[in-house]
Formats: sequence, C-alpha cells, structure tokens
Amino acid sequence: MNFVRIMKFRTWIFSLCLITLCSSVGFAQYATPITEQSAEINQSQSQSLKEFFTVDEQNLDVAMDSGQTVDYSSKVDFKFSSFIPLFGPDQFIQAAKVFIVNLLRWTLHNEELQEPAERYMRKLHFGRWINDPADDTCMNTRARVLVRDSLGAVSFRHGRQCVVDTGLLNDPYAGVQVATAREIQIDHMVPLKNAYVSGAWRWDYKTRCLYANYMGYKAHLVSAGGRENMSKGDRAPDKYLPTNQNYRCQYIKDWLAVKLIWKLTMTPSEVDSINQVAKSYNCDPSLFQFAKQDLDAQRDNITANLDFCLNNK
Repeated sequence: MNFVRIMKFRTWIFSLCLITLCSSVGFAQYATPITEQSAEINQSQSQSLKEFFTVDEQNLDVAMDSGQTVDYSSKVDFKFSSFIPLFGPDQFIQAAKVFIVNLLRWTLHNEELQEPAERYMRKLHFGRWINDPADDTCMNTRARVLVRDSLGAVSFRHGRQCVVDTGLLNDPYAGVQVATAREIQIDHMVPLKNAYVSGAWRWDYKTRCLYANYMGYKAHLVSAGGRENMSKGDRAPDKYLPTNQNYRCQYIKDWLAVKLIWKLTMTPSEVDSINQVAKSYNCDPSLFQFAKQDLDAQRDNITANLDFCLNNK
C-alpha cells in the first residue's frame, strides 16, 4: 500500500515538473519570446516610458473541480522537506483538469520598446479582405463575419452571395441592434496599427495578412457600428472604451486574449486602464481565465494557415 502511494506521489511530482517545463516553451514565430520578472501592475510601475508589458503565460494556474485555482508562480521555490501539498496525489490526478493563463497577470519588461523601421501602412503591411474560394462563395472576410454574427438570415445584394445587404446584428460596442450591413464595420479587436507597433512589424507579410483576416478566434473580428468603430480607431483601452458599459469587462478580456494569442506588447498606460476597468466594474476574475490548451490550439491554427493569404490572392 505504501509503495502504491509513493508511486502516485512521484507521478504527481512529475506532473508538476512537466507543467513548469511546458510553460517555458515559447511561440517564436510571431514575436521574440521575452522572459522578465513577473509583476502585477501598480501605479509606480507605470511612470516610466522605457518599459512595456506582455501577458504572463509562464506562470500557469490549475483549474479545480471546485472552481478554485492554484497559482504555481508562488510555489516554484520550495524544499521537499518543508513542502506540504495543498492536496494529495489522488486529488491532484482527479482535480487538475485545465491549466490556465491568467489574462490579468502581466510581465513587466524594463527595457525600451523597439519601434518599427517602417511607418504603418494598412495595405502595404496587412493587405485587404480576402475572398476564400474554399467556402464555395464569393464572400470576402467582411461578408463571412457578417453572416457569422447575424442573429437571423441575411440577404445579399444583386442576388449573389457576395455582399451582405441586411441581417440582424448586435453592435456590442454601443449595445444596439442593427439591420443594415452598411451601418456595420468589421473591427479588429486589437486594431491593425496597434498590432503593428506592438510587435507585428517584426512579422512577415503573410502572417500580418492572416492577422487581418483571422476568423479562428471569434473575438478577433467584431461586427461593430460604424460610428462607434470610428470613435475607437486604432486606440487602446487607455484612449477608448465602448459606450456600452455592460460590455467593458468582456471588451478588455477579448483585448487581452488577442494580445496573448499573438504575443503582442502593451504600454504602461494601456495596462493601467485595463486594470482600472477590471476594478471599477468588478469584473468576474473567472472571465480572464484562458485555458492553455485553447491557447495552444489557437497558435497551431495560426501556424497551419500561414499561407492563407498567399493561396487566396
């Protein structure tokens, strides 16, 4: 009996070590992996302009059946002689279901953020909406997003399935419903210019073009009212928040998720504002839990579709 318990405990320790090892694997294709001191944002960290942040994906939490999480970032330095597990090997095997990235945990980089060598130009750097012949229609990315987001059947102009004319669409930014497609713009949750200066300038063209047309993560492209989207422009949450206050928690969650998936940087004022929204609106902490397996799936999907734009010119 003691032998069985010892073997289970060794299995548990091995799993813990594997978590640490797996979390150290970087996603080098989209931005250079950077590891610095992990930090929770506070006002004193935000004063210098020669620093930036990224979402911390190195220190994973473990989701429990009870809904609680265990933060392994506080347990990396322990001695076996003094370490008392929060739960035993039997409970660990049953309870450790999902490894979690906390979107509200950020890494502070005490260095100056490099600027792009070229000034941002939409068509030059990100291309245009792509018409994917694989879907057997003449719809481009804009039309496909409108069809995806419509709450009812859509109609097309001139009787061809190319340009969406009407539908029933929610504008989450303003909190209203819109029936005419002309009133809707497709917004990149993290705007192209913001993505460019946050790290996309390092990518090759096909990666940037995929970013501009990416439908693998629903919140990446949003059907938004034209007026609200024009107000947003290329602004981060420190300069723009949706007028629909009930959507603001979801908005900053989606913003952080896109920044995480594509390994994009954030400015001090950007994370200060996100932190303030999370506190002011009492955002549910569980909203900001992003499963590691979902993150890996997103990045695998990106890698598998890197030639999307080249194949659909």
